[in-house]
Amino acid sequence: MYATIWGGEYIHYGIYTRPNEPIHDAFLRIVETIAQTLEKIDRNSQVIDLGSGYGGAARYLAKTYGCSVCCLNLSQLQNQRNTQLNQEKNLYHLVKVTQGSFENIPYSDNSFDIVWSQDSILHSSDRHLVFQEIKRILKLGGELIFTDPMESDNCPPGVLQPAFDRLGISDMGSYRFYSQMAKEFGFEEIHFIDLSKNVPTHYRRF
Repeated sequence: MYATIWGGEYIHYGIYTRPNEPIHDAFLRIVETIAQTLEKIDRNSQVIDLGSGYGGAARYLAKTYGCSVCCLNLSQLQNQRNTQLNQEKNLYHLVKVTQGSFENIPYSDNSFDIVWSQDSILHSSDRHLVFQEIKRILKLGGELIFTDPMESDNCPPGVLQPAFDRLGISDMGSYRFYSQMAKEFGFEEIHFIDLSKNVPTHYRRF
């Protein structure tokens, strides 16, 4: 399904510029947008992608900027596909695939310049622990950038339960939740971009 509909590399939401745009094109646009939002990324950057899926974003970053990217992901099947694509595209020397959880990241303190994540943190049952781990592995002055499906700050109770059931989660974070948690861990918020209008377009395209 992912190979046919998403193009085989991506499993996340995208940014759409027209109603019938292919999901693959929309996803590539969001990766480009996220990368351009970073304050600094170059060939010397050490990047970790938390919940990397098939590694499409990691390969884009490695190919575009020449940086080293670690893909951290739980799914063994997705990691196998990721490794295969890295070899096919001759990027295996820049993109490393590690099986593991972002609640217990298997890397030492101060290892990365950039922590990147797309639509993954909502799957954690302990998002505070995820941020604690991100803070630990991020170098001083490093950047965290992520996208995540969020509920609105004024969402009525129970409205999103069908979505929670489908995703196998008990709740979602909101902008207020993530903003407050980031401050608790000493992050300075630089950008927030509301891309929620793309969600219904994505599901219609899907």
